[in-house]
Amino acid sequence: MKKYFVTILVCILISCSSAKKMTDNFYSEDKNVNLFAFVGKKISVTQFDPNAEEKEVISTDSLTGEKIVRKSYIMDSGFRCKYLVLKNVYNRVENDTVEFVAYDHYGRPDFEKSEYVLLYISKSSKGNSFFHQKYQYDNLKVDADNNFYGYIFKLKNNSWIKQDKKVSVRELFDEKKRNVFKELFK
Repeated sequence: MKKYFVTILVCILISCSSAKKMTDNFYSEDKNVNLFAFVGKKISVTQFDPNAEEKEVISTDSLTGEKIVRKSYIMDSGFRCKYLVLKNVYNRVENDTVEFVAYDHYGRPDFEKSEYVLLYISKSSKGNSFFHQKYQYDNLKVDADNNFYGYIFKLKNNSWIKQDKKVSVRELFDEKKRNVFKELFK
């Protein structure tokens, strides 16, 4: 009996420590913008071959009548990602987990290294799946008050320099909105 009690107590302590109570309540929504930003925690990131299915388009030359075969080749690595949605930041991801694909030219995506991350995804043109906005994420930490924070990076002399000041999730999102996603928010 004592053994079961200790096991249950350990499980409760683990679940309490992994569930972060967030006091930062920033959230914004505009369903006309195909962008979703959320604080996530990795469940899985699995590599796949984006060229496994041959992408071939066959058409006919209008002048000669000859058959034209066009093949495409993706030069990025593909990843199927599943993340726990801890906090919606911009537009609501409806479920507590989200699956999306990510492509990275340099190998595995860096965002998978962080325990907590602010991710930016969009819906596919058919609206039935999500994809990661390439290279767009912010690594996050949790402070003593259980607020997420991160750092803004600025490009200086062809190198990304981390700013010294901790910033909130809202500030990180606003920075991306102003600089990376400004065309979406015109």
